[in-house]
Amino acid sequence: MKSFVHLSAAVFCFFLSSVVSADSPTVTFDDHIKPIFRQHCFACHNQDEQKGGLALDSYSSVVEGGGSGEIVFDDGDVDGSRLWQLMNHDDTPEMPPNQDKIAEDQLMMVRHWIESGIIENLGSKSNPKKKKNSLAFVAGSGGRPDGRGAMPKFRSFHSPVVTDRPAAVTAIATSPWAPLVAIAGQEQIVLYHTETAELLGIIPFDEGIAQGLRFSRDGKFLVASGGEHSVNGIVVVYDIQTGKRVAEVGDELDIVFDADANRTMTQIALGGPKKLLRIFDAVDGSKLFELKKHTDWIYAVAYSPDGVLVASGDRSGGLCVWEAKTGRLYLDLTDHKDAVHGLAWRDDSNVLASASADGTVKLWDMNQGKAVKSISVGKAVHDVSFDHQGRIVTGGQDKQAKLWDASGKHLHDFSGMAESILEVEISHDGGHVVYGDWTGAVVLVSTNDPKQMASLAANPRPIDQRIASLKKQIDSMQREVQLAKGRLDHANVAADQSKRQVDRLRIKISAVQTHADTANDKLGELQQRLATHDLEIPKLVASSRHTQDQLIAARIDFAEIPRSKTSTSGQIAQSKIAVIEQSLADLLSVISTKRKNRIEIEKQSKELHLQISRQKQQMESLGKTLSELEKKAKKALDARQSADLGLRQLRQQIDEKRLRYNLMIADGP
Repeated sequence: MKSFVHLSAAVFCFFLSSVVSADSPTVTFDDHIKPIFRQHCFACHNQDEQKGGLALDSYSSVVEGGGSGEIVFDDGDVDGSRLWQLMNHDDTPEMPPNQDKIAEDQLMMVRHWIESGIIENLGSKSNPKKKKNSLAFVAGSGGRPDGRGAMPKFRSFHSPVVTDRPAAVTAIATSPWAPLVAIAGQEQIVLYHTETAELLGIIPFDEGIAQGLRFSRDGKFLVASGGEHSVNGIVVVYDIQTGKRVAEVGDELDIVFDADANRTMTQIALGGPKKLLRIFDAVDGSKLFELKKHTDWIYAVAYSPDGVLVASGDRSGGLCVWEAKTGRLYLDLTDHKDAVHGLAWRDDSNVLASASADGTVKLWDMNQGKAVKSISVGKAVHDVSFDHQGRIVTGGQDKQAKLWDASGKHLHDFSGMAESILEVEISHDGGHVVYGDWTGAVVLVSTNDPKQMASLAANPRPIDQRIASLKKQIDSMQREVQLAKGRLDHANVAADQSKRQVDRLRIKISAVQTHADTANDKLGELQQRLATHDLEIPKLVASSRHTQDQLIAARIDFAEIPRSKTSTSGQIAQSKIAVIEQSLADLLSVISTKRKNRIEIEKQSKELHLQISRQKQQMESLGKTLSELEKKAKKALDARQSADLGLRQLRQQIDEKRLRYNLMIADGP
């Protein structure tokens, strides 16, 4: 079935070429392609609705391309055409979206049109341009990427040149959005991780030693410039993830000291001993501008982050700022008295920093067109760099890398070098500074703790030596793992023991608290009874006194009964007296009992007060002990977590080193 389909396609292509040759010698946009676009593309890509910034309803808008750049070129390269890649479903997003490919005959018509040079109409002629490179399809704004910045995915660890000592450090660049630094070595560019100092890969630079390194604004590409003095000069663009060359610009007759690309990677500017700032089309390599203003070798070239301006500095102190789009001179800055060695832009493109052999770093305001700050470093300054906070790092003849705040106030110095510092950069997060000197030494230093330092080799040792060294590190770390396991086991025992002590003490405290609560409840009941007695006893005493008064009155009444009266009256009086006497006796008995009970309640209350006081003291003592045990348990738990984390980190480091070891073995001799 597949053979039949392929045969049918071949027959159709032959038929199409016959039809085109006979009826219409030239496939044109107006006659053949626009109807296809109308049928499938105009709904989303027209002048009123330009999805992705792309309109396909006019020839000029097709040639102009969209937000990701040009989509088709008149050089006949079909497979390199972004339009063809998407329509033929060779890449994503497939077009038309969520549909099958358009009919084969229409696809072949589009292909033939591209091969013929994207002719507009029968009155047009093809005008093939120079071959485009991969930068023609670079997408994005050139600003901060979504998520983490680009990191190397290739694994190449071979050092093309191994020497007893490296050459002077000529170029260092840090990625603007990733923990990555590139260092120029002999016929190589070495990539390291700025947080771990890990060697991530080696990119060959066959032209010699790169004199300039700069990352693209989105961190996806590395621009390397160099060559050979009085022989040739070149600028090479590398894809950071693959390590491959994606573009080469310039065929100079002398070395290129520095070069940079604009924000969208469509222009590359370079400078060197020829005293000319040349700006090239980064896609096809054609020269756009040749700017003559400098009177001496151009040492530094840098585009502003927004791509609007490009600055260049020379050996005699000349500093020019140019309009990138027109090549017109924007500012001629003449304050420096000696060579301008380094240039750096602040993120907002409003301030340019220049490092000079006159011992100063000047901050230039692009709106005012003048220096707004001159930082006196002392001796010659060879390089300067901004971080995203606007802080500045410098290095120079005083052998010191220095950190300054955004206003130019000196913050602190980093460890000095044996010779003059030639290159200095600050990492994407401002957490590390990388600098190198005349001897070829390169160090990575933490800005938060300058004592944390690591050496980075511009010319790494032979791979077999690095493999052997890595094997020793892994073996040593394996022994450390056993020690870490022992520490973790000990920490587990201590943590479990502390936890049991805390649990037992909490149970004891809970029991004491329960007894105290019971005693408090009983004391409350006794206090209520005592209050009741205190209310009842006075009433009973008052009642007894009243009864005594009644008894006295009854006795007086009995004494006053005449003897002439019958004995009945006397008996009645005596009976009344007896009743009152009994009532009084009962009251006195109750009062006595109540008073005895009250004394007993007071006694019990005092005992409970003492008991509660002792329990309170016991609770306070147990609480202090518990607090101490909890602190001890927390320390034991923290120690266990630390030991566990240390063991896991150690194992992770071993896994990473094993991976590097295996990759080096695979890439090794």
